[in-house]
Amino acid sequence: MKLSQEAARRLAVNAQRLAGPRPPATAEGLLEVARSIRCIQLDAVGVAGAPTQLLAPFSRVGPYDPALLDRLAFRDRVLFHYFAHAASLVLTEDFPLFAARMRPYASRTDTWAVRITDWLEDNRDLRAQILGEITRRGPLRSRDFENTARTDWRSSGWTEGRSVNRMLEFLWVEGVLTVSGRSGSERLWDLSERWFPDWTPREKLSPGELTDRAVGHALRALGVATPAQVSQHFLRPGLGWRYPDLKGTFERLPRSGELIPADIDGLAGDWYLHRDSLSLLETDWQPRTVLLSPFDNLLADRKRTRLLFGFDYTIEIYVPPARRKRGYYAMPILAGDRLVGTVDPRLDRAAKRLVINRIAMEAGERFTPPMRLAVDDLARFVGAKDIALPA
Repeated sequence: MKLSQEAARRLAVNAQRLAGPRPPATAEGLLEVARSIRCIQLDAVGVAGAPTQLLAPFSRVGPYDPALLDRLAFRDRVLFHYFAHAASLVLTEDFPLFAARMRPYASRTDTWAVRITDWLEDNRDLRAQILGEITRRGPLRSRDFENTARTDWRSSGWTEGRSVNRMLEFLWVEGVLTVSGRSGSERLWDLSERWFPDWTPREKLSPGELTDRAVGHALRALGVATPAQVSQHFLRPGLGWRYPDLKGTFERLPRSGELIPADIDGLAGDWYLHRDSLSLLETDWQPRTVLLSPFDNLLADRKRTRLLFGFDYTIEIYVPPARRKRGYYAMPILAGDRLVGTVDPRLDRAAKRLVINRIAMEAGERFTPPMRLAVDDLARFVGAKDIALPA
């Protein structure tokens, strides 16, 4: 199949539910979005008034009640916290894809896992204490545990000495614990074996079956992509993980007709789309103008974003203020099938004012009324009563 770059961008935007009629701002609509994009990245930075796990659905459905997302994750349990291309909300129906990652660090041979295995062995009493307390008392916060570590966790970053937190998170990666809710901003931890619902699928998948299924999800979510781009989405390599049979999948699924090879004018590489995405090429183009979280799925792969959208974007949280080009939490502006600039917002909670620190437009672009409406939507979503725009 031959595609223009415009058609490829529109396919990607449609696949991400960022064009066409908005899904309803209901629990059902949010679940529809989750099934389309397959994972919603978690991040604690809330300077814009909401963390990215709330902003990604907002970009697709508009202002909604954030309690609905908690309901899906913690009451209905159709979503759960685990690692996709980063720590994310993922679908419980996809549990078999993640179960293969939920294995003891001791079964792995990479350097990181060996280091963790040694630390876990040295602190097996802390592990036993945490599991015993949760078993007896139910879901608990990290501060509900005494730090009885024999040797504290060492790092050069923010995890230095945070032995209870690290133990909880290592048990989470191994699949022993899961995030069962929140107490304020703190996670509640429970035993996975009693938290996941009875209907959770638990079939064992071979490496080929797992990769075939995961690649199908990733490619439907991306719209059109190369194998290298797929490898960076959904089950991105990290923590010693990767798609176990990516090469085999891209041999099998084109033969079966599930994946369709594509040529994109002016772009090198072997591109593919999923046969389920063909209908998106035939729908009327109904563009929207929206703000995107810096961690939004559409642009999580920065290299792909530069190639397909011609948009060079880096989040500048860790860049010294004087060297920032866009701003601390600059949110990209998607106008139709183009990324045309960024808006850097900050919610003044005391004044209930959304302060726009900076608007940075790409060369030849201007800030338009639909973009102002997208800022208005963000203000309404985060509870701001007024907006302060830069001169």
